[in-house]
Amino acid sequence: MAGLGPAAAEPVADALRARLAAPAADGALYAPELLRALYAGCDFAPLWTGRRAEEAQAALAAAEAHGLSTANYHRAAIVSGRGDTTPGGQAALDVLISDGLLLLGSHVRSGRIEPGSVTPRPRLLGVDADLPARLAAAPSAAAFLDGLVSPLAGYARLQDALRRYQALADAGGWSGLPPGPTLRPGDRDPAVAALRARLAREAADGPVGADGELFDVTLEAAVRRFQARHGLDVDGAVGRRTRTALDTPATARVAQIVANLERRRWLGAAPGQRQVRVNVAAFTLEAIDGPEVALRMRVIVGRPYRPSPEFADRIRYLVLNPYWEVPPKLAAQDKLPLIRRDPAYLAREHLRVLRGWGQQARELDPATIDWQRVKTPVPFRLRQDPGPGNALGQIKFMFPNAHDVYLHDTPSRGLFAHAERGFSSGCIRVQQPLALADWLLADDPRWSPEALRAAIESEKTRTVNLRRPVPVYLLYWTVWVDSDGAVHFRRDIYDRDGPLAAALAAPLQGE
Repeated sequence: MAGLGPAAAEPVADALRARLAAPAADGALYAPELLRALYAGCDFAPLWTGRRAEEAQAALAAAEAHGLSTANYHRAAIVSGRGDTTPGGQAALDVLISDGLLLLGSHVRSGRIEPGSVTPRPRLLGVDADLPARLAAAPSAAAFLDGLVSPLAGYARLQDALRRYQALADAGGWSGLPPGPTLRPGDRDPAVAALRARLAREAADGPVGADGELFDVTLEAAVRRFQARHGLDVDGAVGRRTRTALDTPATARVAQIVANLERRRWLGAAPGQRQVRVNVAAFTLEAIDGPEVALRMRVIVGRPYRPSPEFADRIRYLVLNPYWEVPPKLAAQDKLPLIRRDPAYLAREHLRVLRGWGQQARELDPATIDWQRVKTPVPFRLRQDPGPGNALGQIKFMFPNAHDVYLHDTPSRGLFAHAERGFSSGCIRVQQPLALADWLLADDPRWSPEALRAAIESEKTRTVNLRRPVPVYLLYWTVWVDSDGAVHFRRDIYDRDGPLAAALAAPLQGE
């Protein structure tokens, strides 16, 4: 569209007034009220003429770089309307571009799907009230969108990964390995040639060697790098789990990256202060202080049938030598069948049976209860005493929430040796609870590492309030890119990636 001079712009301004005043036009727009305010602020002058119009349309087309469909931002209507040079046609095109940019900006800033949705669904359409002013003040549409992109390290890297894996997928991806037994270093087998070709095609794990059928040391090193990038046991052998990761097609990796771009947007401009991030999919916890990762440790997360949720909260206090109040659902589904089979189970696990709370609580003798006749939900509280065998270990980190999920120690230390650690009932078990507690209490002179350990050794239950609550994020990131540019993938243990990617691809119209 050529630039408009004052004389030519006036009829377009009149057409803009008429269009935005017509209620019938609202049905085709996502943010009609904000558009009226936007154009009223510039006396209904068209915003997208000449080169600016071309740049704005290119910015909308770049939605694909965020893993978002251009179809949801008036792409078809904009393309079909470019040939209409009448004032009404130019006004309609200008409004569509602005409306598309406002919606895309909202999605880029905070996501298109309701954050943390187990069953992904689009959030109620709405554009943040500050976006029209930001759009009007931006030197270009691209600058407007760039200013809304999450500043978190990793988003731009994920976009680069999307471009790379989309190109691989468009070029046909890679072939899977032929079925067969585990391949080990030193083997000579036709399947080794397929392995070498597969790794060379992705070109992400360094040199793969030249001897087609020999599993040599160069290929072993590449396999080990691949295993490390995928959270597998790094043993250099291509067994069932490594083979499954190798056979995952490039198209699936693209969908995985798209889903994880959305999860990054959910986090938004996360506060730069001290925070704890748990990546459930990677079985890791990081304590972050500004740009630095102060602590990194393994965690145990929920089993696939009892998944850990995605949400944000604040750690407010610690409990030393905690009791464990068995959640009602766990008491009904797990503990009651065990008690029915073995009445001695309660004593062996140091579980008490209580009725009521606080001063009204009364301990019951388990021998007086006919457990075969107890119905669910269990009408009693089951509480485990503090001690070496307590399910919560020596410390729990509390952020009261609707999910009844928190961080805690565990006596089952051997489980941290597993590459995949989905063993809990939803809570997060941490590998180094004392180190995490020291970090959280570092600003409280009353709680030196020595004082904390003395309090734990007393075996007395004690609540320790943090001087300043610390944000905690329970995330589910199955893809990330490290500072060296290596793309890391994790198995989607909760099967969340596919539904999320599909929801992002679905059209907005009619939702």
